[in-house]
Amino acid sequence: MPTLADLQNALSPEVIAGLADDDLDGVPDAAVLQAAIDAADRTVRVATRIVGELPAALHDTVVTLAIERLYERRRETLPGPWRERANRARETLAAWRDGNAVRFSPGAERRNATRDTLDNL
Repeated sequence: MPTLADLQNALSPEVIAGLADDDLDGVPDAAVLQAAIDAADRTVRVATRIVGELPAALHDTVVTLAIERLYERRRETLPGPWRERANRARETLAAWRDGNAVRFSPGAERRNATRDTLDNL
C-alpha cells in the first residue's frame, strides 16, 4: 500500500498542505492523507478483487486515486494532468476487472510514486 511519503513525493509541499491541513497549522494532517490512501486502496481492491498485498503495478493507481480524493474533499477541480492520470487509473482498473490487464506478481519490485513516475501512468 502506498505511504504518506508517496503522496508527499507526488505533490508539492504547498499543494499537499492546501489539500490536507484541516487544522490550519501549516502541516498536512497525517490522518487526512491516510484516509485518502485507505479510500483509494479500497477502491482498487473492490475493482480488482485482490485480497492481500497489491501488485506493484497498481501502486501508482492507488496514489493517483488518493490524490483525486484529496482534491474532491476540498471540492477543488483536479488539475488537468492529474485528471488524465485518474482517467487512466480507472481504465487500468476496468482492464483488471474485465481480465484484460497483464497481471503482475505481488512480489514484484514496487516503484516509488513521484511526479516523474506518475507521468508514465
